[in-house]
Amino acid sequence: MPSLDQGGPTRRVFTPRPEPPIWRTPEFLRFAAIAGLSLAAIGVVLLVSQQTALPALKDQLALKSADSNQPPLPATASLTPEEKAEREAFLSTFLEGALRDQLNGDEFQETSGYRKLLEQVAQFEPADFTARTMRELDPQVVIADPDAWRGQFVRLRGILGDIVPQKLSRPVAGRRNAWRGQILSGDGFSWATVFEMLDRPFEGQKQSDGSSVTLDDMRMRAVEVEGILYRTGRWNTVRKNDEGQTEELSFVLPWLFVRNMRLIDEGQAPTRVFLNEHPMLILGVLAFVIFGGRLLASWFARRRRAVPKPSKGPTGIRDLFERKLREKGLPPAPPPSPQS
Repeated sequence: MPSLDQGGPTRRVFTPRPEPPIWRTPEFLRFAAIAGLSLAAIGVVLLVSQQTALPALKDQLALKSADSNQPPLPATASLTPEEKAEREAFLSTFLEGALRDQLNGDEFQETSGYRKLLEQVAQFEPADFTARTMRELDPQVVIADPDAWRGQFVRLRGILGDIVPQKLSRPVAGRRNAWRGQILSGDGFSWATVFEMLDRPFEGQKQSDGSSVTLDDMRMRAVEVEGILYRTGRWNTVRKNDEGQTEELSFVLPWLFVRNMRLIDEGQAPTRVFLNEHPMLILGVLAFVIFGGRLLASWFARRRRAVPKPSKGPTGIRDLFERKLREKGLPPAPPPSPQS
């Protein structure tokens, strides 16, 4: 008996073409082209800003004061015995001996000398303190020979870091807290100096809109400070390395007790320092946000298209028959008789 399909044409089974991935759809490729051009334009703007704003800020910070004309301090090792004795006598009496009760390289701590130095520095008139300040502080030089700089009136320019209150064991001049922060200076802002103040920096200063200036507003601003170098202190911190392991780090930093602090230039001391120094990171974050948002939108749109919609056509032979009657203007068929 011959086969039923013998001699008949063969038909290929229809298989629907699979949908391309979201990132290969025409609409996403068009979006990627537009977004790429936009990111390139933003990158050019950031690079131009980096080439103009950041060097100007560094030049402003590196500018020495007109009255900074004193010769360099002699190295401690080069002092004669008579000069060393004279210096020790000066430090023992200057500011009521507040400079002699702690050693260089010790951790930051509150002692009687610390408390006395806080009070003595705060009692100076700002103009009088400025008149006594003749030297520019170089953190690298101070760390190399801290004894030569102890008790010196110095000036420092840099980028202001975090400022946090330090609870005092007993009030000093009616204040229950001192204020400790860091100033980044030097080439690439790679040198840190710890500073201490009895009064909160920029206390009572107002912004252009009349609101009070907060410490967060001052962070990453370019400032100039004038103070007395106390000693070098050991700064301990904990961080995670690239392998995710916790490691302890220790740095020796200059410790400066500040009387005067001012902004160098409102326009040259922006919170844009981070933007100027990390343009590629910013572009990466923008690209992640833009393309990630677009992928999510395309994914949700594809999910909505994939949900089957209820059919609006006839669902049975009776529905099809009644639709044909309606199209020809004939009355609908009578309902089926109930079965007994």
